Amino acid sequence: MHKLTSLEAQRVTSVLDSTLEKLQTLSYIPTEPDADTVDSVVGSLQESGSNNVKSCIQQLWQLEDNYRRSKESAFSNSNFGGNESGFEIGEQLHNTSRTLCRLLRKHPIAMDLLMENSSSRSPALMNVCQYLQDLAAITFRRLSTTVEEEAANTKTLRELTDKQKLSEKDREGLQQNLEFQRAEKDKEVAMLGQTISKLRAELHDITRTNEIEVANIEQSAKENVESAGDAHAARCEELKTETDKLLEAIKNRCAKNAETETALRKRKSKFENELTTKIAAYDQEMGDKQAQIEDLTAKFESEEAELKELQEHFDKVDANTATSDAEAKILAEIAAMDAAADKILGDACVVIQKRARGIIDRAIVAKLKKKKGKGKGKKGKKKK
Repeated sequence: MHKLTSLEAQRVTSVLDSTLEKLQTLSYIPTEPDADTVDSVVGSLQESGSNNVKSCIQQLWQLEDNYRRSKESAFSNSNFGGNESGFEIGEQLHNTSRTLCRLLRKHPIAMDLLMENSSSRSPALMNVCQYLQDLAAITFRRLSTTVEEEAANTKTLRELTDKQKLSEKDREGLQQNLEFQRAEKDKEVAMLGQTISKLRAELHDITRTNEIEVANIEQSAKENVESAGDAHAARCEELKTETDKLLEAIKNRCAKNAETETALRKRKSKFENELTTKIAAYDQEMGDKQAQIEDLTAKFESEEAELKELQEHFDKVDANTATSDAEAKILAEIAAMDAAADKILGDACVVIQKRARGIIDRAIVAKLKKKKGKGKGKKGKKKK
């Protein structure tokens, strides 16, 4: 079996969607309106020009009221099967509701006004809308699912169920293990409780022993404090006697020190007088020395000025002497240069003369050789 096409599934679910839309539209109309709600809704619709919607809503409220009364009368008369007027009113109520839905679909302004003025929607009707919406989603999913997909889903569900059973078995095993461990822990806790009780008894004994020891220590400390108090009193008496002796010694020492201080003061005065005399003599001697120093300073300054003048004079003399020596040195160098130049010229003249004499001598020798050659030629011709 093949699944339905998308268009076929949408056709099937469109009926549910249309019903859901109509119910949601009707949910904005108050089911049990009071006077204020009626005036608000009717006034808003009349101001917006939606008179048809206003009339249809008023008719719907009237039919709902009549239908409610017919139901009440039927219950009061115990006539559950022969209430034909109730069926007629229900048919009229159905037709009026359909007409109102069409009008609200054509007049969105009126629908907006109803949505604004709806302070509280019916919870029961909202639940019906939610259930119908869930039904539409389930129906569309079931219509869009093939047999093969349903079998696969069933198989997956079976596998998940088996896994859940295995998990339950594991959980039971773990629960048994937990109970066993809990029993073991309870035993351990009981043993630890016994140990704690034993330790508490030992602690009580130790505490009692400590209390006895503390009492003994306090008694011993009390006795020691009393004996120490007696020893302290005796020691204080001894120290008081020793203090009196020391005070007497201090008094005697103060008197002796006063006499010594008087003698030292006299000696100090004597030394101060001698020191004053020596200071005066030292000042006189220093004054004489200062006068001598001033005389020597004046003499030194005059001699220094004279030395400066002589130094300047001798500096000039030395400068002149140095200049004369430099000039003499320069003249000697010039004379040496002239002598060297004369020597060079003399040597050059000698060389030139040598070369000139050589040239002349060679010319004479050449002439002599020519003459000698001519003479030999003439002699040979004569012999022939």
